[in-house]
This record gives sequence, structure tokens and C-alpha cells, in this order.
Amino acid sequence: MELHRSATYNMRYKSERWQHGVFPLAKQVEILALQEVPDSLPPDVVLEGGRQVGPLTNTNGFTVERYRWVNCRPPNPQSPCIIYRVTTHRRNRSIAIVVNQQGDGVSAVNVIPPQSPAPDAKPTLGIELADGTWFYSVHARNRVGEAQDNDAPALVGAIAGVGGDHWAALGDFNRTPDSWPRLSQGQFMVRTGSPTYPVQLPRAELDYMIVKGLSSALNYTAHRLTYVDGSDHYPVGFWYSPSGGIDYSCDPGDNLLRARQDKCARKAAIVSMGDSYISGEAGRWAGNGDTLPGGTVFGTDRAATNCFNEHFCGHDLDRVYGLTSYAEGGNRCDRSDTAPIVTASYPGVGSWRHFNLACSGATTNEITNPYTGREPAQTDQLRAVALAYRVKEIVVSIGGNDLQFGDIVRSCVRRYLTAFEPYCKTAWGDQSTELDTVGKKVTESLRDIQNTMRKAGYAPGDYRLVVQNYPSPLPPSDSYRYRETYARYIRGGCPFYNTDTDWARNTIVLGMTFALRRAAEAAGATFLDVQDALAGHELCNKNAQQATDDNSAAHPLDSQSAEWVRWVSYLRYPDALWASQGDNQEAIHPNAFGQLALGGCLTQLGDQAPPGSYSYFLCVNDGRNGVNGMQIYREH
Repeated sequence: MELHRSATYNMRYKSERWQHGVFPLAKQVEILALQEVPDSLPPDVVLEGGRQVGPLTNTNGFTVERYRWVNCRPPNPQSPCIIYRVTTHRRNRSIAIVVNQQGDGVSAVNVIPPQSPAPDAKPTLGIELADGTWFYSVHARNRVGEAQDNDAPALVGAIAGVGGDHWAALGDFNRTPDSWPRLSQGQFMVRTGSPTYPVQLPRAELDYMIVKGLSSALNYTAHRLTYVDGSDHYPVGFWYSPSGGIDYSCDPGDNLLRARQDKCARKAAIVSMGDSYISGEAGRWAGNGDTLPGGTVFGTDRAATNCFNEHFCGHDLDRVYGLTSYAEGGNRCDRSDTAPIVTASYPGVGSWRHFNLACSGATTNEITNPYTGREPAQTDQLRAVALAYRVKEIVVSIGGNDLQFGDIVRSCVRRYLTAFEPYCKTAWGDQSTELDTVGKKVTESLRDIQNTMRKAGYAPGDYRLVVQNYPSPLPPSDSYRYRETYARYIRGGCPFYNTDTDWARNTIVLGMTFALRRAAEAAGATFLDVQDALAGHELCNKNAQQATDDNSAAHPLDSQSAEWVRWVSYLRYPDALWASQGDNQEAIHPNAFGQLALGGCLTQLGDQAPPGSYSYFLCVNDGRNGVNGMQIYREH
């Protein structure tokens, strides 16, 4: 075992990471275990058999594919890397092993079937080298509860049952080392002792090795390979090192990794902080569709997977929200893959260095204090990013939950459905005192963010602080697609009176705009006004439409035609056809289209905003080109 250099890397299902992550890693090790492998392979692979393993090997009900990766090893094109892959029943969640050895040294392959009946349980792929050593790539289920229960111990037990005297299981175990039951005699855990899931929260050490057959565990060490930062997991390498485990922050190119830590120029990054309106809540939905929830919902449900047809699908929230979803085991932060900070472009910042620290339900208190779901304070998360990267921009959207915006929405819906209570406008009033209080809290939060950056060694001119307000989710009352009848709820999912709608737009949303603008000015930050960014595409706007049975996953509704806000799920009447689509938490938030539009605002803003001083930019859509038609204007 100790004669082999190996590593593990969770690719997070992005095909560009073959080039930016796997390729540089494969040059440093013999065995590279991969998890969350995308369906698309590098373009220069060839399905091809080897001396002892064929191009397709059937084992335990699975098929192992063998590919020659032609250009993986440019210095020695006669001995390219070999990719072994087994697909799972979930798209972009394959398991693979890349072998980079002189000649063809793999004598056999094996697949351990899933060790749990749960639909997200995955098989484990193993290869046997010529000396009889087995390496297995493991990706366990998401951990559940304080005990972090999952199928990782069962997977390792199954490997131990067939692996003989020399084997290693390495990968993403989705549980921390201290949560394991006692390992069997002769087994060792090789770990870094540092978070390998470092940015998306909760930070934890999830990637390591369990091994049997070491002559001695002394000096056989795990190393975080932090020079590869394209995923939400750091790669981890395993080999003998007299210096002990260290982080490698530099890409050593074609040279072997050096036994010291080099000082490197930190790479540029951008960050978002705040609540659900910037975390990506409702990113699961690309429009609204009035139908049953079991399929693709007329092509709007981005979590639909493994579909038998348009009406019968599995649903995997990890595809949209990762480990932060409202599914079991998630923390309900709902950080989506379409969140504005994720989809925005910023000069000189690669897409894999866009860090979303925002969390649904957050108030200004959670900027500096821990949050439920094991979420550390957002400023603590910011500090970690600021020390590891060169942060160029921080986008903040916060304050809506301090104003109890969710309670206001629920109150308005209840009043519309019962018809026996006064308008929201009457019950909640002008909120002027509350809005002043929110503005002061946001100003304090911005100061806390600036102090965090100062303590991390940043001057005010080193980065841009951007305050983003809230887009109006509802149209003007004269632009509703439905009259003030039950149809406005049962067909449109927008149960709001005209009076309450105009009050919400002109008092709540506009009031928040004024409060956040004053806070930005007080902090010397840029104010990005997106209040009207969704105009024409608000929920139930007569100029937008829902998806229909003319739409499907193959022919989805286009963004120019669609609503950009998630509708209100049922609250009182479960017989509504769309009653159980998603979660109530997603209601009245920008959906995937809305988030892409807001990401477009950030792209257009780019580096125009002067760092360290107040400026005001307005973002609107052009009304013609959907999410690609976002435009920025400097007001001051």
C-alpha cells in the first residue's frame, strides 16, 4: 500500500473540472478516486479494453467502463491515463478511478452494490493493481442527525469482506472521522485533520482514507491539495511524507509535489451574504406549472431526474441545492446552483470561486452569530474565504426577515382566503418605525463585514461591498392576470388583494429600498437597486405565463415568456393540483429565471463600482430578451 501515491476528489458534477481539477491531480498520483463524476467525459477519451480488463465489465449488476484518456499525460503519450467508471441511477453522480501508471497495471475491477435501500445510495468502484492492492472510490449518503448516520460503515465493511489483506477505501464519506464506530483490527484511518468541505457549510472533514495493509501507519499522511479549488471539496492526497500532512497551495505543474508549503498568490473570489433572496431559494423552479408534482411539472422542476415519462420522475434536491436543501439531512439554507453570485460573471474570477454564504431565514443577527442547522456566523465564513482567497466583491442582501416579511406574506394570504379579516395594509400599517430599525441593523451588519475584512488584512479599497435590495415579487394591481376571485389563488398561486399588492410594493418593498440605500451610503458601499429587475415577469403578471402541457423537460418555457417568481403553495386547501410541489419556504422568491436575471445584474455591474465609496446603480430588464436582457444604469 505504501508504495502507491493516491488521492480523492469530489468533482461536484461539473465537466470543466476534468481540465481544471482532475488533469492536474492525475499528474501527481497513480490512483485518483473520483466522486460526483459528470455524465460527460473528456472529449479525448476512447472506450478501450486493456490487457486484463475489457472495455465493459459486468459485475454485481453494474457495468464498469474503461476509457483511455489520450492527452491526460502529455510527457508520455504512449502511456496515457485510464479512466474506470461506473454510472449510478442518478445523473452526474457517477463513481470513477483514474489510473496513471507506466503500462497497464490494473488486473481486475469490482463494484460493491449500494449498502442501503435509500434512492440516493451509490455503489463503490474498486480496481486491483498488479501487486494485489485494491483501491475503492467511495461516496456515502448524506449524513443524518447528530450521530451522522449513513451507509459509510456498511460500504467499508463490504470492501473489507472482499478486499483481502491490502486495500484502501478513499473518497467522500459524508461524515466526520470522529463519528465512526471503532475500526476493525488492522484498519487505519488516514486523514488531514482539517476541513475538506471548507466553504459550503457546515465545514467539515469528509474526505479521507480507510486502509488495511500498511506496514506502519507512521508517516503515511493525508494532504489537502488546496491548489485545486474548483469544487466544494478539496482533493486529498495520500503518501509517505516525513514532514507530516501539509496543505499544497500551489499547482506544481509537471513536477512532483514538493515536501513543503509554497507561498502562492491567492486567487480572486467573490462572495454573497444574507438571506433567502440571495441564497437561491426557489432555484428549483424554472417557472410555474399548474399540474401534479410527480413529474417534470411541464418542464419547470429542475430537481426531476430519472424520469419514466413527463409525469413520473424521481426528484433529487441535491441537483439544485446540494447539501443545503430542505430535504432530509439538509440545513434549509437552500443555496441553489442558479443563485445570483453563482451565475454572475466577474472579471478575473473563475466560476468555481463564487462563494455563496447566504442562508434562507437569516436575519442581521446571523451575519455575526451562529445559525440553526450548524451554520456558523456568516462573518466567520467570510473570514475563512478572505484568508484563503483574494476577495474582490461582497454582495449583501439582508433585512427582510428582520422586518418579518414572511409573516407579512402569510398574513396577506390568509386574509385573501378567509375574506373575513381586514386588508394587510390596515393590519400592518406603514411600518415606518420598523423600517428605520431594520436600516440601522443593516448598517451595523455592514460595519461588521468591513471589520471582518480589515482583520483579515484588507484595506477598504481592496474589495467592493455591494448592498442589493429586494425585487418586487408581485405586479402592480392593474397588471394581474386574474381578477380578485378564487382563480387568482387556485390557478395563479397569487392570493393577494389589489390593495395589499400595491401596499406591499409601495410601502414594504420601496421602504426596504430606502432603508438599504441609506445603510449602503452610511457604510460607503455600492447600492444595487433591483426593485424593478423582474418587471413584467412578477408572479401572475398579465405579460407573463405559466408553463402548460405544451411544455416539457425537452421543450421548457422560455425565460421571456415565464414568471420569474415562485408562486404560493397551498396553505389551506390541499386539493389544489399543485399543492405539494416543493416547499412553502420557496414561495414569493425569485425562481431560477429570477435568479439568473439578478445574476445578470451582477454581471453587468462587474467592476464598475468604485471600491471603498458610495455609488448607486439601477438594474432593469429590457422586456425583450428574457434573463439575457438585464441592463445597468449608474444613478449617482
